[in-house]
Amino acid sequence: MRLKYVILAVLTISVLVSCQKGETDVIEDETFPTEKEAIHHFLDENPRSDVERIDTTDKEEVFLVRSGNDQYSLFGMKAAKKEYSIVKLTATLSLHNTAWGAGEMTTAKGKDYTFLIGKKGKQAELDPAKKAYIFSDVYAGDGKVSLNKGHLLEEDKDSAVPESVIETTETISSLDGSS
Repeated sequence: MRLKYVILAVLTISVLVSCQKGETDVIEDETFPTEKEAIHHFLDENPRSDVERIDTTDKEEVFLVRSGNDQYSLFGMKAAKKEYSIVKLTATLSLHNTAWGAGEMTTAKGKDYTFLIGKKGKQAELDPAKKAYIFSDVYAGDGKVSLNKGHLLEEDKDSAVPESVIETTETISSLDGSS
């Protein structure tokens, strides 16, 4: 009987220690001395993805990654103490069974944005309130993206068209090898 209590106590302590350890582990971003090196590493880490660089009017770089079966994620440049890394800003958005998707994000610099991503030739399927948004071609015209100031998804659908922050876009890595 006493052996059961000892085993139960050891298991309980093991579980508690494991839970505490997981809470204190911190994953550090891999940093680089230049933005160029951070981008090169990022591209090496995403070899089977299309990567579009979006320069904003707020002087930020956002990276739109398309991987697999129309899976999209947004990343941003993070700078701290003259070290650079690229960090994920959004959950992965799947457009596998739909033509359009949207989300909100906050960049490493603290800027809030709303984004809409769509497949080529599918603008007719977009919510009528979103058709007036300004879209830019991405992936050599294979998709569309809109990036706007603020978190706007819950706002009144009859409000004015939000301000686009896309200054330029450029495909910097492509699965078909065109970049």
